Amino acid sequence: MSRSRFLPGPSIFALLILLPLAASTGCVGLTSHLMYWAKGGHKIDAEFDGLQGKRVAVVCVAANGDSGPHSVATLVERSVALILKEKGKKIEIVHHDDVADWIDNNDWNQIDYREIGQGVNADIVLAIDLDGIRLYEGSTLYRGQVDVAVTVYDLTQDGEVVFRREIPEYSFPKNGPRHATEMSEARFRRLFAQVLSQEVAKYFYDYSIEDDFARDALMIGG
Repeated sequence: MSRSRFLPGPSIFALLILLPLAASTGCVGLTSHLMYWAKGGHKIDAEFDGLQGKRVAVVCVAANGDSGPHSVATLVERSVALILKEKGKKIEIVHHDDVADWIDNNDWNQIDYREIGQGVNADIVLAIDLDGIRLYEGSTLYRGQVDVAVTVYDLTQDGEVVFRREIPEYSFPKNGPRHATEMSEARFRRLFAQVLSQEVAKYFYDYSIEDDFARDALMIGG
């Protein structure tokens, strides 16, 4: 069923929410930008489109040994793979369990990501390295912090590094910590991993600026 002409689309909802804020702060530049975005005019191209048509293994490792099904590393690994599967163009994702099984059965040394790619017959390995993971600021405030390195190895080109980006001192929430009484640690860990995954995955698919607005609204409502 097509959208009713009486129901505003996502762009209009974002505009209705944010225009009063822009007007109240006297921010003419923000208002004009919002009008432009609301018309669907601001789309961000993938920074690297080399995953298209490839079989991709996503691997995330934490320097502090953070592991297990509910760890930040595992949550990021699964979430990035899911986002790319849903939003990427013709990207075949190696199932997380296949990657985990290969690692468990081959005593992987966490140094050469190419070995994993070869072991699961992947064309590409998307490696995500996390360092200095923290969930707290002080003892009672949540604020996730981590240093991130994203590296793409192309096994069809002898394992050459074809893309690399670093996100130093990534933090969430950006507008200040949240008190630990607002949610459980497990819920905050999942939210932190989800937002970080979106930041990483955005390198590899086209997206609208509206996606960032929607994510920021989620952060505020948290």
